[in-house]
Amino acid sequence: MRKFAPSLRRHAAGKCNVRQRGVAIIGALVVVAAASVAAASIMERQALLAETLTGERDRVQAKWLLRGGLDWSRIILLNDARRNPVTRTGAVWSQPIVGLEVSTPGEERKAYFSGQIEDEQGKLNIWALAVNGQVQAQELAALETLLAGLNLPAGLAGAMAQRVANAQTGPHGEPTVPGLRTLGDLMAIQDMTPKTIAMLSAYLTILPQKTSINANTASAEVLSAIVPGLQLAEARDLVQQRDSGVWFNSRADFFNRLAKPEVKPGNQIGVNSEWFKVTGQVTLDLTVTDLQALLHRQGNQPPSISWTTN
Repeated sequence: MRKFAPSLRRHAAGKCNVRQRGVAIIGALVVVAAASVAAASIMERQALLAETLTGERDRVQAKWLLRGGLDWSRIILLNDARRNPVTRTGAVWSQPIVGLEVSTPGEERKAYFSGQIEDEQGKLNIWALAVNGQVQAQELAALETLLAGLNLPAGLAGAMAQRVANAQTGPHGEPTVPGLRTLGDLMAIQDMTPKTIAMLSAYLTILPQKTSINANTASAEVLSAIVPGLQLAEARDLVQQRDSGVWFNSRADFFNRLAKPEVKPGNQIGVNSEWFKVTGQVTLDLTVTDLQALLHRQGNQPPSISWTTN
């Protein structure tokens, strides 16, 4: 029995060595697997970071292209004021741009620009619904007429007027609600929907001061709402004549062609505009960036930027 003891010990030691080698191999495999997972995670984070940086770069480039489009709009409006005695549709400024190809720095990629300028004085300025926090009956009646012509609930007019009044400093103190910039700020009004806002955007605006309505750019619905006794059908006839090229040269020209002696000419009608909204969009690869701005044109100076959103 004793002569087999060394052999047994060697056999046991061999088994132990094999077991240790197996444990070492498993440990090495675990380390390799962990390293692979860590490396994959790092690569994934790096790819995500690269994608984020690329997206941010594209967004910044798109914003600069939009800024260029905004400057272009200011030049167009300045030239229009110098060349045309009245502000009218059909002029260069009123032509929309759709899918204009623009080269990026280095001309490695192409961006696509779309934009439009709108005459905001061709719309009803709802800021005039209230003065010093007090609702104005005449302005409210005009809005009610407009909403009726658009088949919208008449009750919206009173709610909108009160919202404007609450945003102004009045006899009861400071404003109780935030100020208004765009029609989207009216969404808190009951029964107001995004669809309604989209419809009203063609007829209503929010300007920081009382303005006249430009008879050369206003819709028939707006003209019928602000001119007492002007039926919608009559307003449509006037607009049809105007858009055929017979523009209104002055306020007096409008009222003469109106052929309603009982209607007294007032400052609610004009033939020139100072306020314009610019809407632009740039598509660069998968990045789509939008911009909206309100421009104020005065005299022969480049229009100033009242506000921008993007």
